[in-house]
Amino acid sequence: MMDAGKLRERVTVQQASETRNALGETLQTWSTYSTIWASVEGVSSRESLLAGQQEIVISHRVRMRWLDGLTQNMRLRWRNRTLDIISILERDNRREHELLCQETI
Repeated sequence: MMDAGKLRERVTVQQASETRNALGETLQTWSTYSTIWASVEGVSSRESLLAGQQEIVISHRVRMRWLDGLTQNMRLRWRNRTLDIISILERDNRREHELLCQETI
């Protein structure tokens, strides 16, 4: 059972949608799916050089109450940071979600 006292962070779940601009080009925009209280914990970071550019990847574990319709195609906004959902785990008989997320800087 989830301890509600650990859900201290306000997280916005966003979903992508495609629109077309005046030139007919497809643009991806993000809209709010839900705003929810969650627990966000940093679990690792990795630094690498790709084609002469430095890339830093930071991983997070996010726990929240069950959110119907949540998919890996969504992302999280937390403290002006964007977390891409890598994996969704169902916990406690569909009472909570545990997400493994990645933030690339």
